[in-house]
Amino acid sequence: MIVSDITELTVMAVLGRGVPNEECIAIQANERINIGQYGIMLGMYAQSKSAVPFRDNLFWFGDGFIEKGDWLFIYTGMGEPRKSSTNDEANSIFTVFWGKPNTVFANTNIVPVLFRVDAVDVFSPPDNQPQIKKLNSPT
Repeated sequence: MIVSDITELTVMAVLGRGVPNEECIAIQANERINIGQYGIMLGMYAQSKSAVPFRDNLFWFGDGFIEKGDWLFIYTGMGEPRKSSTNDEANSIFTVFWGKPNTVFANTNIVPVLFRVDAVDVFSPPDNQPQIKKLNSPT
């Protein structure tokens, strides 16, 4: 399997490791992209820029465009998403929250795994079956 590097985004740091309400992943955009094609998983660092992902630990950014130089801060705790500007007002800062009840990066071998989705196939559920009403029994 050939896996290409993600060059359009860079994970710059994990800030506040193990500190409630401060732990976050800092990502910078290297070009204009639809952030809806990306997400973050948690994994155990293996070696040489590889990790084994944990089950059920996925964060999807949602659809929207970000510009070159914009920042994404994904806090692992609770909060309301917001948008602000960098100090020079040249770029935007998008702050989002994973909603985890506990910190996740206290162990330095746990790392964020940035991924890009190039294609998806969504299963179409079957049609609902007709419902049979319960008949009242005659008295």
